[in-house]
Amino acid sequence: MRPLRPRSLLSLILFGFGVVILPLFVALGYAGVYVDRLSEQAQTTVYDAARAIQLSSNLDDVLTRLERAARQYLVLDDAGLLDVYRDAHEQLQDNVLRLRQIAATVDQQRLLETLETEEAELFESLTAEQPAEGLDQEAVAERFIGLGELADGVRARSNDVIDREVARMQRLGAMAQRWLFWMGAALLPLTLISAGIFTVLISRPIREVEGAIRRLGDEQFDAPVQVSGPRDLEVLGERLDWLRQRLVELENQKTRFLRHVSHELKTPLTSIRESSQLLSDEIVGPLNDEQREISAILHDSGRRLQDLIEDLLDFSRTQNRTPQLNVRTVSLEQIVTAVLARHKAAIRARRVKLRRDLQRGRLEGDAEKLETVVDNLISNSVKFSPKGGTLSVRVEERNEAVVLEVADEGPGIPAGERAKIFDAFFQGDRQPEGYVKGSGLGLSITREYVLAHHGDIELLTDEDSHGAHFRITLPRRHDEVRPRESVTTTPTTRSA
Repeated sequence: MRPLRPRSLLSLILFGFGVVILPLFVALGYAGVYVDRLSEQAQTTVYDAARAIQLSSNLDDVLTRLERAARQYLVLDDAGLLDVYRDAHEQLQDNVLRLRQIAATVDQQRLLETLETEEAELFESLTAEQPAEGLDQEAVAERFIGLGELADGVRARSNDVIDREVARMQRLGAMAQRWLFWMGAALLPLTLISAGIFTVLISRPIREVEGAIRRLGDEQFDAPVQVSGPRDLEVLGERLDWLRQRLVELENQKTRFLRHVSHELKTPLTSIRESSQLLSDEIVGPLNDEQREISAILHDSGRRLQDLIEDLLDFSRTQNRTPQLNVRTVSLEQIVTAVLARHKAAIRARRVKLRRDLQRGRLEGDAEKLETVVDNLISNSVKFSPKGGTLSVRVEERNEAVVLEVADEGPGIPAGERAKIFDAFFQGDRQPEGYVKGSGLGLSITREYVLAHHGDIELLTDEDSHGAHFRITLPRRHDEVRPRESVTTTPTTRSA
């Protein structure tokens, strides 16, 4: 069963954003509810405390009025004073009832009940048709002193209750603060883990797409393009894989075209070269000076065309498979000497000063392909060297490798072209005067042959020179694989 996947990258981002912020919203919501509940409780406590203080204070005032009305009634025996006493009595009963509603402790309830009972007994005694015996000024005063003590006890208990409520609110506030702290401490790593997971889920398919595009740009068409993630990125991966297959087809078509064209051109070219050679040798009859000049032009043009076709054939072979090597022990300094001898006329024509340092350089390799490598480098250097310039060639053994360096004093390579010099068919903007433009395959073939020998080819940076400086490092034994391939930036570039 196919796992559930987001339909788009946007939906994945929104879903990840929601999952990451959901714990924070839960924490904030719970904190808001907790703080709101704590605030309501504090408000209720303060309100009850204020009412308790007010009602406790009213008890003293009411008891004072009761005492004054009772004592005046006993002295004056005035019914109006008894009505005043009744009003104060009803007010006292109302205050006690309201205090009992907000009383928070058993002691408060007991004191209020005692106060209400004793005051009611005194009220019954005073309002009876026949006042109780012994109810005089002194007895009433003593009774009201007891009621005052009970009122003081109620007020003291109310203050104690307020203090306890304040302490309880402080404890609740501290507990809420600790709970919010630990909840935040627990949610922070959870949020970071969620953010990290969704960062990986979002960035992984993007990196896969980026890697696929980079591989296509580097002409690595072997591995299929696979992108896992949201459906729209999977579709993009499928389109990139389709593009990879199309590029493979085009690359194969190009290779087949080059191979067929090269082979088809060799037959008529052979006839042209043989015919021009017959003319030059005057086999068909003597030639005048103009005819000899034309024959020489034909011969040189045929040779140049043959070189271009050979480059195409070599390139076609390197594109199809790794070049097959006829490995035997060769001497690189002898190969360089032979190549320099072939270019002696061109070197002399441009008055190039040759600086050679050819030490012993024996290795296992394909002599023909190594000769092609050396010829491409030296022909480039001769072609791009200014008249009167210097061409430096060095061969030496370093540890278990043989090193070849070729440097010239030509115009150099623009910075924007340095990464392309080993690309097939690439030709720089700086071309020498008086030379026919090449095929752009020389350095590409050179690199393939060097890699087939498990070697490195480097373009070195030389601050003291404006020309090209190439270094080739080849293992002395063919089975010593050197997987590293480096192309160092330097201010010179061109292709054969």
